[in-house]
This record gives sequence, C-alpha cells and structure tokens, in this order.
Amino acid sequence: MDIRTLSRRAFTLALVASVIPLRLAAASPLDGALKALEAGNSPKAVETLTRLANDGNALAQFRLGSLYYHGNSVTEDESMAIYWWKKSAASGNAEAMYQIAHAYLFGGTAAKSVADPDREAALWYFQAASAGHAEAAYTLGLLFLAGKGVIEDRNEAIRWFRSAAAKGHLEARKAAETAEKTAPRAKPKR
Repeated sequence: MDIRTLSRRAFTLALVASVIPLRLAAASPLDGALKALEAGNSPKAVETLTRLANDGNALAQFRLGSLYYHGNSVTEDESMAIYWWKKSAASGNAEAMYQIAHAYLFGGTAAKSVADPDREAALWYFQAASAGHAEAAYTLGLLFLAGKGVIEDRNEAIRWFRSAAAKGHLEARKAAETAEKTAPRAKPKR
C-alpha cells in the first residue's frame, strides 16, 4: 500500500469514527418531545412525554408534572402535577421533590389534599435538601426559623442555611449570618 491509500483509509476511519458518536447521540424521544414543545407542537410533545413518563422516565415525569402545574399545553391540574412529580421524586429527582414541597406550601389543591400542608411541605423540602437541592435547604431553614410545619429552631435553621450556602446559595449565606447575629446568647453559669 502506498501512502495515499493509507491516508485515504485513515481519513475514512476517522470520518466513520466521528459519525458514530453523532448517531449514538441522536435526539432521544425526550429531546424530541422537548423540541416539539419549544416549536409549539404541544399535542405531539404531551403524547411523547406521557408515553415516556408511563415507561418510568423520571425526567419526562418531571416535565409532564410541570406542564400540568402551570397549565402549559395541558389543562392546569395540580393533582396531576403532584402525581407525576411524586413518580419522578421516587427516582431521586430532587427538583421534583422541591416542586412537590412548593405546591404544598403555596399551591391550592395540593394544600387542601392533606391535613397539614406546612408539615407536608417541610417533609418534601427535607427530602429535596437531603438530596442536595440548595433552594430546598434554604427554604427548610426559613421554615425552621418561622416554626412553619416544623418546630421553631434557630439552630436547625442556621444548619440548613449553611447547607444551602455551601452549595452557593447567596441568600442562605446572608440568612445564616443574620440568624447567627440575632441568636440569643447563652448566659454564663455562676
């Protein structure tokens, strides 16, 4: 073989090797559904998301829940949003856990569906924060500071603020500093 033949083969192999990852990285059905949503093809997107969600795709479950919560491309239905978010949360999706908590704390239907919506929200914020969600940790700190859904506990609030701050949450850092400054000082024993 001459150098030209080797060069052509090397080029061909390089070209084939560069195309294979592109085929492997071709748009997944989830990517297709999200692009369809962006393009305004809502029925196709909702159909695909629903199929994927029913097949156990946690991200599709989360996105479908978000569509129902906000009434985007489907009729607004907070109960359906919670249903899909809980399925996604069961797969470890911290953002789904956070959204569930948020719905119990600030929503309408979700808050009415449980005896103590503040407590339910705190439980979900705790799960999301424990899974590394900074905003959930910050919000949980606020709940402990106010005694909303949990016992009022400044030290626990500070702990959650610090946890969120360690993940880059600026408001949590400020809240921790403020809570520490205003914390009652222990009186020295005589």
